[in-house]
Amino acid sequence: MLIALVSYFSLAHAACDAQVSAIATLAPEATAPAYKALMACDAKIAESKFLNFLERAKDVDAVTELVQVAIDGSVWSPAWTSLSKIPDYDARDEVAGNIGGTCGEHPKTVTFLQGAYTLRDVEFKQWGDAYEACTDSKLWDWVEGKVKSPPPKEFDEKYIGVANLYAKHQKNAAIPVLSGAAITAAGNGGPFTSLLEVMRNAVAPGLGQNMSPDDQKLLEAALVDIAQHTGVDQARAVANELANSGAEAAAASLLPTLYPDRVQAGGKFLYGTASVEAGTCSGKKSAVIHYSTLTEGGTHWSILSDIEAPLRAVKAKLKGCTMETPWPVIHTEEPLKSSGDSEDWADARAKEWESKGYEVKVQKEKDFSL
Repeated sequence: MLIALVSYFSLAHAACDAQVSAIATLAPEATAPAYKALMACDAKIAESKFLNFLERAKDVDAVTELVQVAIDGSVWSPAWTSLSKIPDYDARDEVAGNIGGTCGEHPKTVTFLQGAYTLRDVEFKQWGDAYEACTDSKLWDWVEGKVKSPPPKEFDEKYIGVANLYAKHQKNAAIPVLSGAAITAAGNGGPFTSLLEVMRNAVAPGLGQNMSPDDQKLLEAALVDIAQHTGVDQARAVANELANSGAEAAAASLLPTLYPDRVQAGGKFLYGTASVEAGTCSGKKSAVIHYSTLTEGGTHWSILSDIEAPLRAVKAKLKGCTMETPWPVIHTEEPLKSSGDSEDWADARAKEWESKGYEVKVQKEKDFSL
């Protein structure tokens, strides 16, 4: 019996060797069937020879069929790295899309794509088209779980990659999950700022289009909610994100969150503002800091455009000078605690101009409101 078993395994091994020897002569369309046969003969040998079959597959259809056979046969390690072995980048994307497009017909494909998340960032990224093409809810439920658990580090390319895939797939329906992930990231040192960008990507309009009013409101409300459930630094990042997207009113609504100790009666805020009258007078550089306190109603995130005209309209003090125009207009970067802080701020600005070689005077002007 022992001799019979040895003889049997020897014959089986010889049959596998014959299949391996035939790889070099395979036509592209024959690679997938031949690989399936070798897997049936010896799975370990098949795994070690996958790249040899891949070299013979050559065209997109043949490569797609070969990779799918490997996936169905659970020969995943070489299949995961197969795309990086394809020289043509467009062909890589096509193969990945083809694999993802049939995930509903091949149950192991979803598990294979989930496993790709364990690969290096660059290798996982190559399977992005497969994710996009797969409509199986099992994959997207799994992706949602990943998105809800951001890693505790400021930037993670692979995590943000899968978050963007989720955003592209779910569009505006992704906002609640991404918002929750951002709040989690704010608490664990995760990729908070990157998630704000992913949220914007989720509702980004098509080329040449404008974001719909409903999507704009959805995004703004989610961002404001994030700011109200995170720290001051994160709230400031949210406010800047809102302001940069043109949502000034929403950004301004966060001022009480950012500066709770600066809120004045009626929810107003105070700012130090100034225009600088500067020129050369009888060969001497001279400047006057015209400063005042601005009362703002808590509805402006940026005040510069609103204060330029009134601050430049104050009465000039320098006579017979060659003036620098237009007068620079400046304001405090943050709201003030009290109107008295304006004078200290103006004195500090005067010292700055003195350091530039100017003889400086400070002139108090009438306070005003927006």
